Amino acid sequence: MRRGYQKMSDAVIEHGNETGIRTALGTLLIEGGYLDNERLEEALRIGADTGERLGEVVVRMGWASEDDLAKILADQWHLRYVERSEITFNGDALSRMSREEATRLEALPIQINDDGAIVVALAEPTDARLLALHSLLGDRIDCVVVAKTAIDAGLRSDLLQKDGSSIVFTPHEPANAEANGEASVEAPAEAVETVATVEPAASPFVDSSVAAGDATATDFDEVARTLSDGLSSQLASLRQIVVEAEERRERDSTEIARLKAELSDRDSQLAERGNTIQSMKQSLRDLADSFD
Repeated sequence: MRRGYQKMSDAVIEHGNETGIRTALGTLLIEGGYLDNERLEEALRIGADTGERLGEVVVRMGWASEDDLAKILADQWHLRYVERSEITFNGDALSRMSREEATRLEALPIQINDDGAIVVALAEPTDARLLALHSLLGDRIDCVVVAKTAIDAGLRSDLLQKDGSSIVFTPHEPANAEANGEASVEAPAEAVETVATVEPAASPFVDSSVAAGDATATDFDEVARTLSDGLSSQLASLRQIVVEAEERRERDSTEIARLKAELSDRDSQLAERGNTIQSMKQSLRDLADSFD
């Protein structure tokens, strides 16, 4: 058995961890109605060939959405699931991890909860990833599961710096800080703002903003480039389709004209043959009359 298939076959057995029994992802997908046994086997075969994880295959094939998968993974690991629209970034939390660390672990520290624990968002919990987060941030962390594109967009943004230290934030208390139980933070002019809303799955970027909700220029530039590249590609494809259709129309017109000319020639030949036959018949009649 190939190693890839062996790895993917873990999706159909059960594992134990410190919280008890963790049901296999494949079982949860079947129980949730996203897969049947036949599709699960197909997903395992695809994963063995491509090296993708089971969840990645299921989302790519359109059998479940990223949000569906995130909810299932949260249930599997006994963690909280956080909707994209509910994700906000706190400056103190962001200062706990550099971009390199966040990228390596595919995780983002997003908040400090009321107990002082760091809330860390990740798309795919694993034992190794959780152990590394505990080693880096300490035992007081609260891991939550979000959709993968939300993590990817956060890692592409300017929320974290590259030099091993995060952006410096200057906290301030708004008038309603006590009412909502959470203080806001204000970044310096050169830093990214602290409260961000993650766009829905169809959007490949995170909307980093202050309370007013203005996205950063970096994010807009990235989206603009993505849209421009996509539109250019579609336009090129449409142009190619039009060119091929025009060439096909010209070939068809030429073929139709050729067939019409050939049919006309055959009609002429048949008419000539008819005249010849009539002439021969008349000659035969004249010959018969001369014998009489």
